Amino acid sequence: MVVEVKSLARALDVLRAVTGSDAPLSATMVADYLGRDRVQIARTLHSLESAGFLERDGDRRYAPSPRVFGVSAQIAAARLRTFGTEALRQTVEATGESAFIAEVRGDSSVAVLERLVSGVSWVGRSFPLYCDDAGQALLWDCERDEVELIFRDTDFVAYSSTTPTSTADFYQRLERSREAGYSLVDGESQPGVYAIAAPVRDFTGTVRCALHIQGPTHTLAPRARELGPTIRELAGQLSERLGWRPAVMR
Repeated sequence: MVVEVKSLARALDVLRAVTGSDAPLSATMVADYLGRDRVQIARTLHSLESAGFLERDGDRRYAPSPRVFGVSAQIAAARLRTFGTEALRQTVEATGESAFIAEVRGDSSVAVLERLVSGVSWVGRSFPLYCDDAGQALLWDCERDEVELIFRDTDFVAYSSTTPTSTADFYQRLERSREAGYSLVDGESQPGVYAIAAPVRDFTGTVRCALHIQGPTHTLAPRARELGPTIRELAGQLSERLGWRPAVMR
């Protein structure tokens, strides 16, 4: 049993090294990085290739296979359900406001998890990304041309006086939010409702979902600069639990 555990630990270390690299790695490169015996590492790489988790190129260098990302996505989804619930509890404790986790569905945002302080459930209800509480956070990494593509067929309905009126308007707000590290949405889809949101990343570094709080504008807006960094930090902690790390090898 001890040998099996050690072998599994070695395989996971090797898999992390390869998936964390921006380029395919040879057995020697992985062994040097991990400080392990090259022969053992070569055997582990071969086993991972045989199991379908790695692919080897003509230079005998290894890269992650699509299967790795499929399995990792399933794990990330399960971890989001588990750790997302805990993150919401921590968020409510830290802010005193209802907290939500939202994901992209087409050109809309949908709440998938929530912890309410008061009010009705929002889970499963969708709102347009351009004015949703979590919309900016969900499109955090998008360039201008990507945003234009997403909103190409969007009719920018004015739900309030603060609703974005165009792609350019939305993108300007997104750029300001990036500078702060969190977004502030003041009644864009519902007058009198204020939200603070931040992006949550998965193991690939991609924005997987958004963590946000919501409350009445008259009570939440005065606390925005205080709570914004808190939401950003809590979103970062959830990202780490979903497996996000800066690339370990460049």
